Amino acid sequence: MNVVFRADASIFIGTGHVMRCLSLADALKSRGAECHFICNPDTGHALDLIRLRGHAAYALPGDECCAPGADFSEDAAQTRVIVSKLNADWLIVDHYLLGQEWECQIRSAVRKLLVIDDLGRAHQCDVLLDQNFHNPIHARYRQTLASDTQLLLGSEFALLRPEFATLRVPALQRRNGSLSRLLVSMGGSDPDNETNKVLTGLGAGWQAEWTLDVVVGSSNPHRSCVAEACRRLPNARLHVQAANMAELMLAADCAISAGGGTTWERCCLGLPALVTVVSNDQLAIAEAVAQAGAQVLLGGNSDLAARDYAKSIAALTPVGLREMSRAAAAICDGRGAERVAARLQ
Repeated sequence: MNVVFRADASIFIGTGHVMRCLSLADALKSRGAECHFICNPDTGHALDLIRLRGHAAYALPGDECCAPGADFSEDAAQTRVIVSKLNADWLIVDHYLLGQEWECQIRSAVRKLLVIDDLGRAHQCDVLLDQNFHNPIHARYRQTLASDTQLLLGSEFALLRPEFATLRVPALQRRNGSLSRLLVSMGGSDPDNETNKVLTGLGAGWQAEWTLDVVVGSSNPHRSCVAEACRRLPNARLHVQAANMAELMLAADCAISAGGGTTWERCCLGLPALVTVVSNDQLAIAEAVAQAGAQVLLGGNSDLAARDYAKSIAALTPVGLREMSRAAAAICDGRGAERVAARLQ
């Protein structure tokens, strides 16, 4: 089976779309599929990372990422050429700026089309995957998609790497309400440098027993600033493009994190979290997960100051951490990529 992914990463849109596609690609490859990626080579692209994971990657002509309101006909035409040469059985699209019009232009070039979305948009596809915890957006798909479109909705389909499911049991066993090791992860690119704001807040209320892991992506434009902030804190370690995120989450007692794809990784391992919304598309999901008791939603990053992070950490209790962990673990078991891969066979 030949599977082609159309997804982008950049400093501005982050790496989340490509990372969840990579989890599905790995699951499909383990079932014998050949996986290929088509990407825009904008600054902060993930083409090298994709190739390191053992998948083919093709750069579209040009060096500019898609922009809102642009005409995507050329993108569709270029993608269609590559897809046709690869004789794709499935095209999987994960892109907020490529929608129904783009899909109509590309659909006849592939046997089947799967769209990954979490914005409740209209689509022309055979399968629609929204991996997020059940929320009001899911109702929009039933209103706008064709009746024969297969819907894969909910965090049981969250696209995680297999190590998260592997570490689930030991992670849940160690959640006892203690708070000595913290994990900070504000997204792969973090263009607003929210990471540094968090570190400033933690520094103001630093506890001697704390150990801190700070994760940034290789495309983060503020890496030197974050590295310097880590050097000023005792027992703080910086991880760039961490390949061991599951192990870091296993070891952590609480995360300070952006909303987004890492939500399901944290839930799988029952990791309590203080969550900041860094883009509007994260809000509905972050609110739903917070209402389920699986995280504390602090608000939008533009409304938060460093002192807010310090106050939120100080307000955590052992009982609250244990309850948050139990609620998180009930949301996701980490086997979503396997489930989706099985549906595509």
